[in-house]
Amino acid sequence: MTPAVLNLLTSTLAVGLVVVAFAQLVTGRALGLGSALRATLEPVLRSIRASSPLSRSELADRTMLVATGLGAAGTVVQRSPAGVVLVAMLLGARPLVRRATREEHKLLAVASSFSTDLVVGFYIPMTLAQVLVRSYLFAASMAAVMVALCWPAGGGEAVPGRRWQLDPVTS
Repeated sequence: MTPAVLNLLTSTLAVGLVVVAFAQLVTGRALGLGSALRATLEPVLRSIRASSPLSRSELADRTMLVATGLGAAGTVVQRSPAGVVLVAMLLGARPLVRRATREEHKLLAVASSFSTDLVVGFYIPMTLAQVLVRSYLFAASMAAVMVALCWPAGGGEAVPGRRWQLDPVTS
């Protein structure tokens, strides 16, 4: 296969994945995909939380900063005007992600997991589409957003000497 044909195929597959992402969002199948990814990442993220004194929303906020940095790096490397919009959207989404991950009580956090699983399930095909078109920094940025939304609840009481409390959210 020639490189032009290969580029056309990967671009077509990437557009197909974007269509699949929107179709899953509309049909609600993104919810199952997002919860499956959350279940896969949970043991790793829980072990990180066990050694960190930070709350769930603080970890999510710092992960969003990493996502913003990766998006900014992708904008510079690829000279993409759309990357500027992505970085601005990520900066605007930081307070929303922090608010969505503020609940530390495991049972109360289940209520917010519906919306975060839906977003994570939508982002999975979008991230794969970025990989197909070789936008690795943008794909890493989207993966960091998914990780930010997947931080498990209930880690506050696992840190020795730390009292369980709700995390204050500043708007």
